[in-house]
Amino acid sequence: MLRTGEEEASMRLSNSTRKRWPSVCALSLICCILLSSCRSEAGEQTMYSPADLVVYSVQEKGICEPIIKEFEERTGLNVKVEPGSLEELLKKLEDGSGLYGDDGEAWDVVFGVGIETLEEKKEYWQAYESPEVPSIAGAFRCGDYTWTSFSACPLVIMYNTNVVTYREVPSGWTSLLEPRWKGRVAFMDPGMSDIYSSALATAVYKYRGEGDYMKQLADNLEYGSLTSLSEVNSGILDGRYSLGVTLEGAAQALRSGGADVDYIYPKEGTTVLPDGTAIVNGCPNLEEARCFLDFTVSEDAQRILVSDLNRRSVRMDVPPLPGLSPVNKLPITDMDLKRLSQEKQEILKQWNRILFLYKRSAGE
Repeated sequence: MLRTGEEEASMRLSNSTRKRWPSVCALSLICCILLSSCRSEAGEQTMYSPADLVVYSVQEKGICEPIIKEFEERTGLNVKVEPGSLEELLKKLEDGSGLYGDDGEAWDVVFGVGIETLEEKKEYWQAYESPEVPSIAGAFRCGDYTWTSFSACPLVIMYNTNVVTYREVPSGWTSLLEPRWKGRVAFMDPGMSDIYSSALATAVYKYRGEGDYMKQLADNLEYGSLTSLSEVNSGILDGRYSLGVTLEGAAQALRSGGADVDYIYPKEGTTVLPDGTAIVNGCPNLEEARCFLDFTVSEDAQRILVSDLNRRSVRMDVPPLPGLSPVNKLPITDMDLKRLSQEKQEILKQWNRILFLYKRSAGE
């Protein structure tokens, strides 16, 4: 069975050519290695020692794990990953409970969060100008350095070419509402994924004035959604679902690998989702946090991002996968970062309300 690009990433990463980390990160890296060495000499119970760095990640496991593993191998640092969702992060920020894990350990870094959310919540992040910033494309830079972008992810609608005929090929966001696809649309729970809350916000924004898009979509999904991006991709690939929303890189990797899928950019306009990394204000492991942030946008990490993880780099010197159009040629929606962030938060509340009312009426 064909694997998605994300599922293959962790298998191929160990065979990736490991170049030397660019010298621009040398000072930060040396600090990290010295700190790690000191901890290692402190005692023999290394496996029980506290983490050198705590990362809260809303990234898909297939994206987060290879990057973290590569960082650990290059620095010798022990990284603790706290997986979570955008909804959980926003709740912690709003209720004032602080950016801590369930065990009370403070987070040093948030990773994989949409830059529109990082921008809106910038009072929680510590500014840091990475030496890699000059290599980042202007559209993906933060003016005050409170966050640093990591990857750019255009949204697409992918479909199974064995199931969807040429007359039924989707054209845009409204295609997901067509009655013939009832129960056949693959869509991840937007409360669990920054990607899908952005997709829903974009679709609702483009559909405004034409009806209740969320209610119609929930009905076409039969009030059920998937729990991971890999579920979406594999479900379309094996024909359990006819079509669905996914990331351009995953769809392109499947298509170029010979899978029976194709994809379109929604004609009404799609969203290019830059996600990023931010250092938490007052974090206990500041040098390690800076070291990690530098690594995420280093040329080596960004080439891994493209070649192994099928995403677009935010660096100007790392080209996209062959066959992909330049970002400026895509039908991009006109919604700005601030509005997208506001729309996402409101839409999540409405979405949860729709599901609650459905479950109550169904007696669940």
